Amino acid sequence: MKRFEEKGAQVLSASTDSKHSQKMFAAGLGGITHPVLSDYHPKGQVSSAYGIYNDASGMSRRAAFVIDKEGIVRFSKVYSAGLPDVEELLAELDKLG
Repeated sequence: MKRFEEKGAQVLSASTDSKHSQKMFAAGLGGITHPVLSDYHPKGQVSSAYGIYNDASGMSRRAAFVIDKEGIVRFSKVYSAGLPDVEELLAELDKLG
C-alpha cells in the first residue's frame, strides 16, 4: 500500500458480494488495508459500467483498473485467476507521470 500511496494513488476494490461476505473474505486473507466497495445493489451496476459483469454467473470478472485524476481509465486488465500483479500496476502508474 505504501508504494501506491507514494505515487499518489488510492487503492480500492469492489465486488458484487454483500458487505458481510466481503468482511468474511477479507478476514480470511488476514485483513485488507484498503477500502472494499460493494457493487451488490443494484447488483453489478458498477461492474457493468466497466464491462466486467458476467450476467450468467451474477458476478464480476476479476480485473484491475488504473484511473487518472480526471477519471479516465488509462489501464485495465482482466485476470482469469489470482491477484493483480502489483509491479505491473505500479509501472502503469509511472506512465501517468
